[in-house]
Amino acid sequence: MAVSGFAPKDRWFLALLGAIFMINFVDRTIIAVVGEAIRRDLQLSDLQLGMMGGLAFSLFYAVLGIPLARLAERFNRVRLIVVVTILWSMMTALCGAAGGYLQLLLCRMGVGVGEAGFTPALVSMISDRFPVGRRALVFSLIALGAPLGSAIAAVAGSEIAQAFGWRWTMVAVGAPGLVLALLLFGTIPEPERKDAGERAQTPPFGEVLRRLGRSPSFLHLTCGSGLVGLVGFGTNLFLIPLLVRRFGLPLSQAGLIFAMSFSLATMVGQVVGGNVASRLIERDIRWGAWAPAATVGLALPLYLLALYQSDWRVLVGFLFMATALLYAFTPAVMTVTQTLVEPRMRASAAALHAFGQTVAGLGIGSVALGYLSDLLADYHFSGDYAATCLGQHAAAVPAQCLVASATGLQQSMLISASVLAVAVANYLAAGKNLLRESAVA
Repeated sequence: MAVSGFAPKDRWFLALLGAIFMINFVDRTIIAVVGEAIRRDLQLSDLQLGMMGGLAFSLFYAVLGIPLARLAERFNRVRLIVVVTILWSMMTALCGAAGGYLQLLLCRMGVGVGEAGFTPALVSMISDRFPVGRRALVFSLIALGAPLGSAIAAVAGSEIAQAFGWRWTMVAVGAPGLVLALLLFGTIPEPERKDAGERAQTPPFGEVLRRLGRSPSFLHLTCGSGLVGLVGFGTNLFLIPLLVRRFGLPLSQAGLIFAMSFSLATMVGQVVGGNVASRLIERDIRWGAWAPAATVGLALPLYLLALYQSDWRVLVGFLFMATALLYAFTPAVMTVTQTLVEPRMRASAAALHAFGQTVAGLGIGSVALGYLSDLLADYHFSGDYAATCLGQHAAAVPAQCLVASATGLQQSMLISASVLAVAVANYLAAGKNLLRESAVA
């Protein structure tokens, strides 16, 4: 996606914030990359893996995102991003020093606390710095850091983990965020708020809730994104374990496949979707709901086909197409929610949208997927699955355990994919009211 239409200072803004977004997702995704190694080392169940990789992170990410967004509406957003970037980077590195499951869980909570303050402040700055017709493009460009970060975590993280272990991997991926935070502090000024001359007082949070609670478009967009997140985050967290268990692939190869079929596909989807969304939304704001409804509807059968494959090469092809479609318009949906509120409510609106997406996707979704995976694995195992397969080191686990855990995980992911049909219905419902509700400011 070309950036020739941006001024040099805006290009630096895109590059640096995109790099921080990338590190954000490296630190967020790395637990999925080394999750199978952690599970075997600490003898964990898929439910415990889901709690560590999803719920521990998302609970604090979602809940603290709202008060941190309120700070972003009152104070300097650049400094806020600097502080939270330092915090999540340090907590990621500390994961490598965790002495057990509980300590690792607490460190992941700390990562969630740090990352909670980033997206609302970023989206608010974009809305003040760029006109409405360019916001979807700008956020899509910056959001390319997400699939890039996931790809780096998958490829580099799996190689480091295979060579040096999962603990040193956590330390290695936590360090770069500290450098980027210092660059942000020294080079990016705080954008002037568009309402600075009209209303310097930030509305009470209760007023924001009432405003958004009366917005069918916001509620349906948030619900749709949450259900998309349930499938997307579930794939993010459990794809590498599925490849290792079902196809017997080494961690480094599974990481490379993850980067190709998930991270690269997300990037392609956002590149195309960001360009298309900017043009469509400029003509009619309702395309901010119609477009994701269409692509998510197309992604559902492809996703199901991918999970049914017995050849990982065919799985990669179907999953690539499904993921590209699933994530094509997710940045556009976030920017559309900004048109539903006045400037001083934008960070809170972004945080509330992220709350719904993260709690449903990474929180509830990852735990439910892990629980269902364990349940189905036990169903397919002749005997006591937990006692036989989870109570000893990986080298002593019978082969039947691997077959049962692979089958359980595959079937749980197939079941979770059905929620995409409900996501489509929510996006279509949002489109009915979007033109009337949008301020387009």
